[in-house]
Amino acid sequence: MPDCSTIHETETISDEARHVVISLNPKAGRGPSRKLAEQLRDILCTRGYHVHLETDLATVVSLSKEHLKAGTLRCVVGVGGDGTQTLLLNQLPAAANLCVFPQGTENVLAKYFKLPKTPESVAALIETGQVAKIDAGRITQANGDSQLFCLMVGCGVDAAIVHHLAANRTGHITKLSYLHPIWKVIRKYNYPRLLVTSPEWDDEVLEARVLFIMNIDRYALGISMTSQTTPQDGRLGICAFQKRGVFHMLRYFLLLLTNRHRKRKDCFIRYAAKVEVRSEDMPDAPTQIDGDPCSTLPITVETVPSRLRLMLPVSSD
Repeated sequence: MPDCSTIHETETISDEARHVVISLNPKAGRGPSRKLAEQLRDILCTRGYHVHLETDLATVVSLSKEHLKAGTLRCVVGVGGDGTQTLLLNQLPAAANLCVFPQGTENVLAKYFKLPKTPESVAALIETGQVAKIDAGRITQANGDSQLFCLMVGCGVDAAIVHHLAANRTGHITKLSYLHPIWKVIRKYNYPRLLVTSPEWDDEVLEARVLFIMNIDRYALGISMTSQTTPQDGRLGICAFQKRGVFHMLRYFLLLLTNRHRKRKDCFIRYAAKVEVRSEDMPDAPTQIDGDPCSTLPITVETVPSRLRLMLPVSSD
């Protein structure tokens, strides 16, 4: 969990900003997420806010730009999981405030920042919360295409599992949905050598079989990988494991769960503002960002300081 002392540069929101745009994934249909979003809308309306509940992303972006230009946009509410927040981060204007209404499988971002999850508490956050300018990350492919991310980048077997799950998805993803893809992939994956370099490491080339690049020190199941990563430090945490195969993958998982991976000689932890990742064994090895499929290697990953304007509860300190 983040220490409140690591959160700086918070801002209050003008009382003139009375428009709220709620972004709801159309796949939510008439299910629980829609009902909760409607409850949030109704609560805010009774408190004098002008609320738009939209399922079309283009409309969400258009309304956000319109009210931002007029100085009346309070925030955009992302109803969904981590993938929803990452999508909004990439599509919304940089000056838009993002309020997370967690409705996903893991909700890593919301759990890390202890964000509320009921319509009443989210409404209170919108009304009284402050904005913290949090670092985002950027992943750039060899062709120059890039995407922002909130949490992390995974390369190699971790990304292969995410790609397999997405390709075979038939409905809503739960934690149990990962079990079959994990077992199927880790048994057959080739575990190519991943070569990691950084301008901050001179000519050193780090080798790994499993690689995580963390913008925030939290992964699924509450796992902490790079303990010195903080939300506004302008650095990425690099966590890499150097052995391959099913036995070592299961061992690494247990080490992560028990927070003992840092003591292993076949695990290295580094920090840098920018890294490059490539593989000579598998030049097009897969990657993932925030739990969703992304591009293939080679990639450049870097911090984008203060890019994510995230609404947080007012500290009690």
